[in-house]
Amino acid sequence: MPAHPELGDLYRLSDQLERDRDLAVDVLKQRDHAIGRDCQSADAGERLLFWLDRVAPVSEEDRKRSFHGQLGLNLARLFVFVAGFAAMAGFLLGSRQGLVNVFFLLLVFVFLQLAMSAVSTITLIRTLSGFVPAGLPASPVRWVAERGLPDRRYLREAGGVLRLMFLRYGQEWGALFTLAALLAFVLVPAFTDFVFVWGSTFNPGDRAVQGLVDALAAPWGSWLPWATVPPEVVAGSRHHAALVLDRAGLEDMRGWWAFLFLCLLVYALLPRLLLWLAARATAPGMLRRSLVGLPGADLVLSRMSAQLVSTRSVQASEDELATVRPADVNAAPAAPEGLLLVDWACALGDTPPARFEELPAVDESDILALGQGTLAEDRRELAALDVAVIEHLLVAVKSWEPPVAELADLLASLPASLRCTVCLVPLPGKAIPHRKVEDWRGFARGLPFAAVDLRLLNWVTAP
Repeated sequence: MPAHPELGDLYRLSDQLERDRDLAVDVLKQRDHAIGRDCQSADAGERLLFWLDRVAPVSEEDRKRSFHGQLGLNLARLFVFVAGFAAMAGFLLGSRQGLVNVFFLLLVFVFLQLAMSAVSTITLIRTLSGFVPAGLPASPVRWVAERGLPDRRYLREAGGVLRLMFLRYGQEWGALFTLAALLAFVLVPAFTDFVFVWGSTFNPGDRAVQGLVDALAAPWGSWLPWATVPPEVVAGSRHHAALVLDRAGLEDMRGWWAFLFLCLLVYALLPRLLLWLAARATAPGMLRRSLVGLPGADLVLSRMSAQLVSTRSVQASEDELATVRPADVNAAPAAPEGLLLVDWACALGDTPPARFEELPAVDESDILALGQGTLAEDRRELAALDVAVIEHLLVAVKSWEPPVAELADLLASLPASLRCTVCLVPLPGKAIPHRKVEDWRGFARGLPFAAVDLRLLNWVTAP
């Protein structure tokens, strides 16, 4: 079992949970209970990885796919490095008469990189805080993705982890690009004569350019004075049509090189490295949380630690359900922290949540009854909640009734970073029709949450 989960484990777990939907609940309970007895770890992520390696070990095809993926990453790194070197070398060699425009170099290789790092920083902070970006209905990327994937839910499951992975590799590639550009900035001028000039249609003046240079050199100006640009160099390197350069003028204009090198190092490369290290450090923990929070993973963990009691859904009648012993009901696992159960339109009735296999023993204080009054009253109930402590939302609904827009409107007022599970409560002794399941599945997919799941409840009966 790996010390840290990988992105492939997330896909492997999702596929296995989909396959488990076709198995009987009793079979799942016996299998997972036996695996749980062999697992000595108390950590939820490690227990889940132990279970995954037992029921769906890594196949040879998975290893080949991982190898090909790693090979593709290495080729991408090589391509980015070559592209960075070629971009800087082409920029320098393509300069007319060996006159390198300082403003254009700063714009392309410093300011643009710094702006991208700022956007990446905001993305990293919002990703770690659980922010879920809204997709515009007219977005062409969303249009293609929704038609390329069979289930829109795949766009949201582990979305934060995927964004973090993209951010991590994006910063790595950006750092390699900038590092290669720095290498070209050292090697190409060493073999070819270049001078650095500045000029602008807007005529900023020597004083404005000197102020910009001093501001950029502020982090190192006091302890690296050789990496600053003196006023006489700024004044002498302004480009105009009648500019005539002698040997002394050429040497003075090369005084920009150390300053530009430090700008590339501090404002372009350093932010990329820091963001890459931050994304690399936070990715394993976030991936582990996403693994545990994958819809259906909590049921696996519950079955691994719960006692064995029999479960029936279609065959159980009201008389059989009344014979459930308290000891059997208490076998349900305790509800984790951050869980809220919404009982919509009295779907549970007087039945405690522990009477259902898929629900934990939720405390009365963590059950919120909605859908029995007016919409304004329900909104006030939700507004009074401390949403900062809620991580997982369970919504119990009547499976024999159609979805209602009022419920969707109420849930839309909650933070999008929550996990939401719509639980279909069955009638005693009756199966949930397939068309009802599909109706509620479509309703769940339209909810604006980070992860959405549909769960069919099964009654717990005496063995």
